[in-house]
Amino acid sequence: MNLKKNKITLLFISVFAFLLLFSTAFYIINGSRTIRRVLFFPGRTNYSGEVRRLPLQASVEDDVELFVKELILGPFQIDHSRVVPENTNLKNLMIREKSLLYIDFSADFIVHEDEFTILPEEMKILIKKNIVYNFPFLKQISISVDGQSL
Repeated sequence: MNLKKNKITLLFISVFAFLLLFSTAFYIINGSRTIRRVLFFPGRTNYSGEVRRLPLQASVEDDVELFVKELILGPFQIDHSRVVPENTNLKNLMIREKSLLYIDFSADFIVHEDEFTILPEEMKILIKKNIVYNFPFLKQISISVDGQSL
């Protein structure tokens, strides 16, 4: 009877140790598939950053696209304001010559002053600052709305 309890206890310890090793290995392998990004949003008095862990994408272009979509989603913190109007969609994003970024937003990017607290020119500047901070190799950023340059 005592020998049977020891075998069961040993079995549970072995299964637990295996699961612990497996989960640690899984974390080490997959933990590196996320990257830390900082998104800056307007606060009450100045700009402040929110750190987000985003999944690493297959290409740099996809990484930038995911970042811009996160920027469109807006801040987590209540005391921060959006950079881009809520209904805006990312229509197109391309990187050329490894340092040239083209972003095309939907027409919802342009709103009336009474609907949004940030003017389009200030949105454009803040979007560029966010991108350059997180992707410093991008030297030139061109932003357009429905294919029309701002």
